[in-house]
This record gives sequence, C-alpha cells and structure tokens, in this order.
Amino acid sequence: MSNNYTAIKEIFIEDNEVSDFVNLDKSTLAYHKILNALQKPLKLILFYGKPGCGKTFLLNKIKVDLEKKVRVVFIPQPFFDEKEFFLELYSQIFHSTPSEPIDNYENFMRIYRERFGISTNVGAVEQVVILLDEAQLYPGNLIEKIRLMADTRLFKFLFTVHKTDEEDRLAKDYFKTRIWESIELPNSNLGEVKLYIEKKLVLHGFQQYYFMFSDDNFDMILNLTDGNMRNINKLMYKMYELFEYYEVNKPTEISFSQINSKIIEMAAIGSGIINA
Repeated sequence: MSNNYTAIKEIFIEDNEVSDFVNLDKSTLAYHKILNALQKPLKLILFYGKPGCGKTFLLNKIKVDLEKKVRVVFIPQPFFDEKEFFLELYSQIFHSTPSEPIDNYENFMRIYRERFGISTNVGAVEQVVILLDEAQLYPGNLIEKIRLMADTRLFKFLFTVHKTDEEDRLAKDYFKTRIWESIELPNSNLGEVKLYIEKKLVLHGFQQYYFMFSDDNFDMILNLTDGNMRNINKLMYKMYELFEYYEVNKPTEISFSQINSKIIEMAAIGSGIINA
C-alpha cells in the first residue's frame, strides 16, 4: 500500500531531526532565552516543560548550533551509574576512551585537569556546556556530583526536566540556590498548531494538503492534543494512515477534499489520545 498519504504520514514520525525543525514562537523564544542564559556566568540553568512539548527537539538544535562555537556535550538519556556517566562525558569531550580507569567523580576531575593542564587559573580554560535531558530521573548522589562539577566553573549545565505537579529533586532547597535561571517551553497555542502542520506539509512538498483543514479541524486538534507536539504528531500520523487505507480500499466512503471530524476522532482513538 503506497500513495501520497503514505509519504505524508511519515513526516509526522517523531525523530527529533534538526533538519525537520519547525520554528514556532514558543520555540524561538525558549531558544534565545537558553542561548542568552548560556552566555551569562551561570553554572546551572533549568529548562522545563510538559512531556512531549518539544524540549528534546529544541535541545538537538541548540547542540548543533552551539558546537560551532563552544564545546558541547549532549546526553539525551539519563544515567543511573556514576562510572557510566563519567565515561560518557569523557568520551564526548575527548572523543576517545580513557587510558586509565574513570569510575567516579574524583578520578574524572583529576584526569580532566591533567589533560588541560588546569591548576588554579580556571578562567583560562573554555567551559564545557553540558545538556542533560530527562534530568529529573538522575539519582540524588549523581545530581550532587554534577552540582560539584558546576561549582568548579569548568562546566555549565542545562538541566531539562518534565514539568510535573510533584516537587522533584531539582527543586529542593539545596539546589534552588544554584539554579540561576529557569526557562519554560509551554504547549502550543492554536496559531502554533496551525503553523506547525502547515510548515511540516510545505517543507516536504505537500502544501496543497494543508487546505483540506478547516478552522473547526484545528480547534478539534488543539482540544484533543492540548497543543502537545508529541500528541499532534501521533494524531496526524494516525489520521494520514486512515486516509492511506481509505484511498486504497474504500475510496468512495471518504472525502479527500476536506477533513471530516470523524476521521480526526478515529485517529485520536487509534493513537490512544482518547478512549473509545
């Protein structure tokens, strides 16, 4: 089974590729806030938002843009073991494996200082920017080691966490004094939902399919997804999968000039966004 809808549904697969980045107002604002914060003498920056709002996508873009100017480490998945965490840091910073064991914070810092010839003049050494995604999942002992790293001013951390109703480790008193700036990425509003879908279709040469949407369709998409990018992608993928099926198997049972709200509802059920 292959038609235009086969190709269209694929563009809504969430892969966090920077080349597929869609510039929305909320993303642009958060992007510039983060870049500005990273230029300040801050040790720890908090970047937060609801799961699926587009944080990882934005982190990938920030990494690609920043690494042209400074040394950047991006760790997209959390580590739970101190040894594994510092081995990953070493690998990304030096692009090699260590010649001696690195099994804890102390060994890593000693070897790091030796490699760069650091004694007391920390200011002469370029800071490494470390982007940590899913930071709320890091164990407390490792968070404490990261805090100590930030205190050396050899490293600058951007913690990316899910916005939840529960207080997490990063909000506790001993950390509040060290996080100097907090930046939120909210869910998308109606205008951004429209723009996102339009740009995704235009970017891949399917702009004519944008005109199938009505204002009522967009209102429904926003209400179903709450403007959450992950849910929008899931909904659009399933919707175009339904179009793909109907075009091949039941072409007379569906309109291909406009989008019936029933199709969106079926897609929401099929993708698990709402229950049947």
